[in-house]
Amino acid sequence: LLSARGFNVNLSPVADVSTNPADFMYDRTFGQDAAATADYVAQVVSQMAEDGMGSVLKHFPGYGNNADTHTGVAIDKRPYETFEQSDFLPFRAGMEAGAPFVLVSHNVAECMDAALPASLSPAVHKILREECGFDGIAITDDLAMDAVKAYAKDGAVAVLALQAGNDMVVTTDYRTQIPAVIAAGQEGTLE
Repeated sequence: LLSARGFNVNLSPVADVSTNPADFMYDRTFGQDAAATADYVAQVVSQMAEDGMGSVLKHFPGYGNNADTHTGVAIDKRPYETFEQSDFLPFRAGMEAGAPFVLVSHNVAECMDAALPASLSPAVHKILREECGFDGIAITDDLAMDAVKAYAKDGAVAVLALQAGNDMVVTTDYRTQIPAVIAAGQEGTLE
């Protein structure tokens, strides 16, 4: 269906692990444990590649049971071991299956960077690249979401996102973000 409409990338699969129907992210996930989710993600990525469709693993480093980042800041207090033993598994499976993109969430994962949302955090991007071995394209979740609005002066959150290590930004607030990125490039703030 997507190919017939001219699309070559789908913002899926959701690689988040959630087994609790009360979690915000549950309805968007596979709804199984990390091992089952990893198997599912690998199969989806492989099939999408076979169909000529690019896949996007989301929402790194793993959403867990956090609140909705569309409407506010979500603080993830889980220990790093939880990410290593659970949340990272589906992302690694998708990477090994050849997913070209990883979408980085706006959750503040305190064990990785207590000051910034993952999408704006150089520390989280370092984990994505070095610990998880991802060498593809890192993209943000929508930068117009409430979870990241307060982190940039003049609302120019796309500049922070690119400085953090994202290769691409997603934003419905392009009228603010595009001029800010162009100005930062001209000023030498972005290289």
